[in-house]
Amino acid sequence: MTEILAALRQDHRNLGQLLKAVERQLDRFDRGETPDYDILQGVVDYCLTYPDLYHHPKEDLIFERLRQLDPVMTDTLGDLQAEHRILAEATRRFADALHSVLQDLEVPRDSFDRVTREFLANYRQHIGMEESVFFPAAEARLTTEDWAVIEAKAKAQVDPLFGAESEASYAALRADILAWAKEDG
Repeated sequence: MTEILAALRQDHRNLGQLLKAVERQLDRFDRGETPDYDILQGVVDYCLTYPDLYHHPKEDLIFERLRQLDPVMTDTLGDLQAEHRILAEATRRFADALHSVLQDLEVPRDSFDRVTREFLANYRQHIGMEESVFFPAAEARLTTEDWAVIEAKAKAQVDPLFGAESEASYAALRADILAWAKEDG
């Protein structure tokens, strides 16, 4: 497996942890308890920046290389960039709903719940498709030289949450993820 594909798969595992963190907070919200809004805000901040600036552009490079080599095959994969736009829109809707709640604006509980669950479902569906269809297609079709071209074009970035030195703005989220991981063993 190439470095870039290994990094993308790690990003997916990391995003999975974030989705679980959101789900735990949403469960608290659904029980009438107060969720940890710092955690939710951390997920929003992360998902508004890292995936769109670093993760998705790498996937787009892979997809474009596949399209150059085999346009018929990429047609069967669907429109990856459109899926990335859908994720960005779902994230913005989640961010807007959270912002409204944090501003003490009137937000019906079921509306916040629906927007948050859409965000979760969109991310899970997208990651599932990439892991089961897109990444295997890339592994099967791309050569070492293709991967070298992609890696040369990819923007290097240390993950602000999951990197060796996470940013202070993600402290609550990182602590929640670590505590949850301990509970799960």
